[in-house]
Amino acid sequence: MAHAEDLPPSVASIAEYLAMMARGYDNHLKWNEQAKFKADLMNARARWRGVAPEAFAAKLRREGMREEDILELVDWLKRAQAGRRLIPQRTYRDHIFSPPPEAPSGGQGQNSRVW
Repeated sequence: MAHAEDLPPSVASIAEYLAMMARGYDNHLKWNEQAKFKADLMNARARWRGVAPEAFAAKLRREGMREEDILELVDWLKRAQAGRRLIPQRTYRDHIFSPPPEAPSGGQGQNSRVW
């Protein structure tokens, strides 16, 4: 069973941010925050590669997000991890949350595009 404490710091801060933004709108996540999340899933795939969906959901629950939004975000996370393509709203297509993804350790698994 994955726990929220198992999340990388950048993923935990994204979960906190999304929950905070939802609280500002009667605990409903707005379309633009959803688009930012989708874009980050696509643009920072390395950040999300090892994230357990159960741990991410647990963190969102602990932050007080409503279950409907949690299920949607976790579904998108699972789709992205399965290699599916998510299409965010055009305005946010290039969005990446700060802090940027943690750099891979070692340098293994890099391709020529990284050089």
